[in-house]
Amino acid sequence: MATFICRVQFLDDTDPFNSTNFPEPTRPPVYTFREDISLINQIAGVHRLLKAPHKVDNCALQLSHNGSYLDLESTLAEQKDELEGFQEEGGRGRKHSVILRTQLSVRVHACIEKLYNSTGRELRRALFSLKQIFQDDKDLVHEFVVAEGLTCLIKVGAEADQNYQNYILRALGQIMLYVDGMNGLISNNETVQWLYTLVGSKFRLVVKTSLKLLLVFVEYTESNAAFLIKAVEGVDTKRGTKLWSNVMEILDEKDGVDTELLVFAMTLINKTLAGLPDQDSYYDMVDCLEEQGIEATTHRHLSRKGTDLDLTEQFNIYEMTLRHEDGDDETKLPPSGRKERRRASVDGTNERRGLERRRSRRHSLQSSRGHSSAPASPSSPHTRLSGTQPPALGGLLTSSYRQHQESLAAEREKRRLEREERLQRIEREERNQMDFTDLGDEDDMDILDMDTVTEPPDHIPPVPPPLFCPALPPPPPLFGCPPPPPIFGKMMPPPPPFMAAIPPSSPQMSRGEAPLFQKKKKTIRLFWNEVRPVDWQCKSHKFCKESLWSKLEPIKLDTSKLEQLFESKSKEVAVTKKAAVDGKRQEIIVLDSKRSNAINIGLTVLPPPRTIKTAILNFDEYALNKEGIEKILTMIPTEEEKQRIQEAQLVNPDIPLGSAEQFLLTLSSITELSARLQLWAFKMDYELIEKEVAEPLQDLKEGMDQLEKNKTLRYILTTLLGIGNFLNGSSAKGFELSYLEKVAEVKDTVHKQSLLHHVCSIVVEKFPDSTDLYSEIGAITRLTKVDFDQLQDNLAQMERRCKASWDHLKVIAKHEMKPALKQKMSDFLKDCAERIIILKIVHRRIINRFHAFLLFLGHPIYGAREVSIHRFTKILSEFALEYRTTRERVLQQKQKRANHRERNKTRGKMITDVSGVYVSQSFVSNPAQGMLSAEDAAEHENMKAVLKSGLQGGDSPTSTVPGLRTRTRASSTRGHDDLVNCTDDTADEIMERIVRSATQGPSQRTQPRERRRSRVNRKSLRRTLKNGLTTEETNAVGLSGASEMQV
Repeated sequence: MATFICRVQFLDDTDPFNSTNFPEPTRPPVYTFREDISLINQIAGVHRLLKAPHKVDNCALQLSHNGSYLDLESTLAEQKDELEGFQEEGGRGRKHSVILRTQLSVRVHACIEKLYNSTGRELRRALFSLKQIFQDDKDLVHEFVVAEGLTCLIKVGAEADQNYQNYILRALGQIMLYVDGMNGLISNNETVQWLYTLVGSKFRLVVKTSLKLLLVFVEYTESNAAFLIKAVEGVDTKRGTKLWSNVMEILDEKDGVDTELLVFAMTLINKTLAGLPDQDSYYDMVDCLEEQGIEATTHRHLSRKGTDLDLTEQFNIYEMTLRHEDGDDETKLPPSGRKERRRASVDGTNERRGLERRRSRRHSLQSSRGHSSAPASPSSPHTRLSGTQPPALGGLLTSSYRQHQESLAAEREKRRLEREERLQRIEREERNQMDFTDLGDEDDMDILDMDTVTEPPDHIPPVPPPLFCPALPPPPPLFGCPPPPPIFGKMMPPPPPFMAAIPPSSPQMSRGEAPLFQKKKKTIRLFWNEVRPVDWQCKSHKFCKESLWSKLEPIKLDTSKLEQLFESKSKEVAVTKKAAVDGKRQEIIVLDSKRSNAINIGLTVLPPPRTIKTAILNFDEYALNKEGIEKILTMIPTEEEKQRIQEAQLVNPDIPLGSAEQFLLTLSSITELSARLQLWAFKMDYELIEKEVAEPLQDLKEGMDQLEKNKTLRYILTTLLGIGNFLNGSSAKGFELSYLEKVAEVKDTVHKQSLLHHVCSIVVEKFPDSTDLYSEIGAITRLTKVDFDQLQDNLAQMERRCKASWDHLKVIAKHEMKPALKQKMSDFLKDCAERIIILKIVHRRIINRFHAFLLFLGHPIYGAREVSIHRFTKILSEFALEYRTTRERVLQQKQKRANHRERNKTRGKMITDVSGVYVSQSFVSNPAQGMLSAEDAAEHENMKAVLKSGLQGGDSPTSTVPGLRTRTRASSTRGHDDLVNCTDDTADEIMERIVRSATQGPSQRTQPRERRRSRVNRKSLRRTLKNGLTTEETNAVGLSGASEMQV
């Protein structure tokens, strides 16, 4: 029994907004963990030892030396890698400890709940503390993103004032500094939409912080540019404004001159354009900006004296990149722009590439203006156009791609609706339709009664078992002689051919052959009943052409591992099960002394007595339902009761009858009451009874097909067969499926894991396309609730009641009965009779097919009749359910290991760390890049030092648990100013330096990426408006009459 002795402490973080950073107690006690028991079963002992304030169900265990959380569902032996380095002493001779604290998910949900439910000062404090919470525990960021915390911030921020929004933006900036947080932002486009919405805020600090966060988002990786454009489209389309209108309002200086905001806004545009891979998306964005007058804005700022150098550089980058994309070869591409974008051609050839390439709206309008009779000066940004033709031309050039996208979106929506309609139709058909059309004439003959199933004369019968049975069955008939006739009135199964051959313990030992497997250790045995599929003469039947076991593919097993796992170390303890004793159906007996009370109680659920007589005579289903008819059947008065009521009424004519007596007297006045009620009850019951008979038969037919075609079942059987043959040292071809109920009880002698667990692990590893089996045999699961003996009785009862209903109808017809009602009931009974006959045929064929299916599974002929459908399906269903549970456990453990490996790749990693993550080149440290002076180089080195230090300034040098600090003496008073100053921490400095590097020093591309070329060799709208189109270009776009357009 391996143990793990270590120190334990707890961290009081039950309230994440008011938690301590110091584990307690200062002198931690020692706790002894069992390495072979899951931690979930030991955490209560740790909780009692520490007397922690947490709820046991909310606790988690964290290692102080690396901050990792232990998996409570696993044992310490399974988490040896996490404990590496734990026993080593920390700084200053301190030993590491296991810390009991609140689970991450519980803390995150507590944060979200408080943000949703708090108001006023409490909400302000919570939002203000949120950034520090994420700083103290880096693992919270991942859980916060997974728990839809970003959505919570958006909802709270949408209804908050500008101060609260600033707090939320601070917390969001802290989240974005981690790779997990940035990935969450990428997958949650609503957060990016909210940030863009805040760009249009009236408060400068909110706008500034939003622009900075969007800059960091776009700068992180080039693919984020497309995500930002998607967010902008979502916001501006919903508002009914032009795209990028919020940014253009900043550039137009509608709220006054603010150079810093101008630099951030123009940098965001340039960074977004630089991240676009193809010209269509590039020109779509550029044309939107050109339509809103970015050209005039650029000229105004560049012509103004004293314009900030950073702002001038950003405007120049935009202009140079646009001219380069429009094909001006003399224009040199700025350092931060793309060298080349991929262009798409209409017909895929290069001859017309110069004519077909897309250009910007400005380029198209300029080209159009160049061919007009009155050209305008391109130097004047305020020149007005006369007429509407040139803008229409530019609109045509820019809208082709959008129209194509809209058509694709409409086609996708149409296909989605068709797919949903088709799925709904299939679901309705599966729910309402039962198909028995595949039952043929061959199913009329029971394969067990056929003479062809007998063994051929040259076949050697199996060796009879030892004579230990108290009563032997009669001997089989001699070959060639017919069997004796069955006794009349009894269905006796045919005698078995001799006795069931009990397989020897080791076939190889009985034949004197060498064992199939060389085992160094003795292993446990699987006590199954071996089946021996043989080639016999009945091959014309569907299920008997070949056996299930002949279709299985052999599997290669790790015999050394199996030998170690299932080594026989001790005598297994026999497991006894108590058979479920089905109690007798309880019968309710009503005493005659309570007759009146019973009738009065029944009247409370029936319609008024005066309407009951008319409803029964007219078979009115709206006035009286099935339950009411059944209740009245129990109230039918006897002749004695009717006589006594009538005599009492005659003796006392002035005294009214009681309610029960009056009701019975009313019923007695209806002719053939019992016949009417019985016929009516059968009419109402028939649909339900038929459904109770037909649906199980349909399920049995479908269940056999599901088992026959199920790949996962074959994978399981071949794996189990291979393991069993190895453990038994045999070469069995198959085994009876009744052994499946014992698979979960067999355990290995090392880890005490069940055989089912190992089978499931092998199947998952060897056969990735396998499923959980349980979800694929739904018909088998439904059959576990069906008693087929009762089903057969119900079918016979249906036939008897149908015949009795004919007699009832004849009796009723003798009395007054409407012709239409009589015809309706007659047609109903005829239809019922036909359907009952069909059901009887279906029942016989389904049972015969089940017998053939048992032979297909390897069951011996003599025992197939005795196999209960209920028990057969119950074994398979319960095994499938256990297999699904085990499979989920195996996959969960596998996914936990994979998630743990993935989490370790990004856990606590800053976005400035480029190891294993592709980020923008602005994040890569390169002193020679973008440095204009020795002062900038020194600034760069200073930034590298800050990034290396990260956020570890507040953590203890001897502990890596997030937020844990050593106790230090502090001054007795701390003012509010100190609390505010503490927010200007390393994270803010990192964020500021990232933004500064993005706005002041555009990075060089070592390997510039190309954008995809547009379909029509597109250029910018500005160039089109100024330069116009050539004759070839006009013909290429189908505007042969362009010469008639006037500017």
